Amino acid sequence: MSSTTEGTVPLIKDHPSVARTVEVHAGPATDPLAWLAVSSDKDEAWYWEVPDDDEAWVGLGTAAVATFSGRERFVTAAHAAETLWNNLTSDAPSEAPLPRLAAGFAFDDELPTTAQTWLPLGASRLVLPALQVHRRHGRTWVTRINDHDRPTPAVAPSPSPAPAKVDPSAYATPNSRNHYRSLVRLALEAIGRGDLEKAVPCRSIHIERRPNLIDLLGSLRSTYPACATLAVRPAKDFDLLPTTFVGATPERLVAVHSGLLHTAALAGSAPRDLNPAIDAALGQGLLTSPKERREHAVVVDAVDRALSRLGIDDRHPRLPSLLQLHGIQHLHTPIEAKLPDGVGLLDLVGALHPTPAVAGYPSEQAAGLRAAHEGMDRGWFAAPVGWMDASGEGEFRVALRTGLISGPSTTLFAGAGVVAGSDPDRELLETDVKLRALLGSVLAASEN
Repeated sequence: MSSTTEGTVPLIKDHPSVARTVEVHAGPATDPLAWLAVSSDKDEAWYWEVPDDDEAWVGLGTAAVATFSGRERFVTAAHAAETLWNNLTSDAPSEAPLPRLAAGFAFDDELPTTAQTWLPLGASRLVLPALQVHRRHGRTWVTRINDHDRPTPAVAPSPSPAPAKVDPSAYATPNSRNHYRSLVRLALEAIGRGDLEKAVPCRSIHIERRPNLIDLLGSLRSTYPACATLAVRPAKDFDLLPTTFVGATPERLVAVHSGLLHTAALAGSAPRDLNPAIDAALGQGLLTSPKERREHAVVVDAVDRALSRLGIDDRHPRLPSLLQLHGIQHLHTPIEAKLPDGVGLLDLVGALHPTPAVAGYPSEQAAGLRAAHEGMDRGWFAAPVGWMDASGEGEFRVALRTGLISGPSTTLFAGAGVVAGSDPDRELLETDVKLRALLGSVLAASEN
């Protein structure tokens, strides 16, 4: 079941399916990562884990898949999801979690013709995995769609490697680093002219390493328990290089649980330090920095406006707090609202993406600056990736701290927010801190 659409309803035909769910009580099969470890590398796979939430999920194979591009891709994805749910019946204990759809989107409505390494993922992808393993609150459930099955793991994954200590600047040429400084200067000139309020220039580094996926995900989930560790591996196309999108992202775009909408503004960053006194000073400096507070306020205001256009009256604290992660800390404002009737999760995703935290503001002018000067294909970097179920619940994260494993190599991505008062050298160092988050684990999980 597959389709490609240019803004029309996907051609997913009515096809009744049955999801049968059983509980797994003990052994390696209680860990979704163990199921991924024994899956074929030619099989489609989606992985999602937030250790601090005691939530882990893997989807293997495809009972149904649809792809989309164009301005209406979020709308058409919602129609496709509704069709799939209407044709799926469940045979499961009452306390079992519902089956999930997995979905991911490129940053832009269309993949540019230059984005060859992103072709296996496409501009958007919606999948009903054939086998799903879901661990939540200490219990694990296995769901098989139409009795599709995959090998059951008999051995737990090996202990995850600790991230390597690494300096991302060693993996970038002087010209590429100077190019990023120039991007920041161009953004500051546009801000000075009044064309922009905020820009988010991004950069990438390319390394000739292909990490072991299970070791990499194990390292990420251990190192960043507050983040969503994710992986998307499309079914292998023998005309294209084997590809996996992977990361550990701290930024929630939107979640819906029990009729409540949860999102957040995450903008403004500072490094961490092992010395508690220095670490506290860095955090306090972030909280009191006029530049960082301006950057953060732009994002909060934009989220408020986007939700208001959907008729949603949200609520949030007046002042941001600190979200402290391994190696980096951010200004963070949690935002909540009651979800009105008629507004679904993908409506919210389409309304909120892209936020000024990753796109700048105003978005049209920022996009023009990016297209003219950034010189890289963002693909799925900084775009929505997540899951949803038939009850309307689900969660999408902004795919930050991510990388694309393509063939024998890996490309990592990072960006930094630029507002009046930004400094090119400081923004470059901020991207180094963000690149280090994934680079250390990629190197630790690489055989060569």
